[in-house]
Amino acid sequence: MSVERPDQELMMDYQKTRSPDAMVALFRRYRRPIFRYLLRRTGSPVRSEDLVQEVFVNLMAAAPRYKPTGSFKAYLYRIAANLSAKEWRKVRRRMQLNHEPVETGPGAEGQVQSRESVQAVRAALVNLDSDQREAIVLREYEGLSYAEIAEVLSIPTGTVKSRIARGKLALREVLLQARVA
Repeated sequence: MSVERPDQELMMDYQKTRSPDAMVALFRRYRRPIFRYLLRRTGSPVRSEDLVQEVFVNLMAAAPRYKPTGSFKAYLYRIAANLSAKEWRKVRRRMQLNHEPVETGPGAEGQVQSRESVQAVRAALVNLDSDQREAIVLREYEGLSYAEIAEVLSIPTGTVKSRIARGKLALREVLLQARVA
């Protein structure tokens, strides 16, 4: 039975030796969680798969500058968040140039049983402020701690907590109104 090496140790190994084994271990560990995160951001499985590859290419390119001062997980999600934001800007610009309506927000599936509930949660998330949506997705769907979310979004932990709290209140309101209508 082999013991998993910590993320930071693998990254430092890659930084020093360019060990493909270290990067492969990180890729295997984070490929699925990063894919799910990007899928919720883009709504496109094909584009999300492409972005996962770009995340790890960017990680390899950033290896010489990597410093193990914070959570590696937050560092990796920050790369993914930056890439998905860049992707969103490109899509929005392209659609505006073509005079097409721009859809907003990620496709969030959640842990909900019924199809109607999934659609209601997705619609409610789309209607949230993007800052609140981002914090909620990172917390509830990706399982990041408040400190990791703060690191990913480059904001104070208190701001993360307030965005999540306000976002949950807004979600509740939208879902309650949808149930009444």
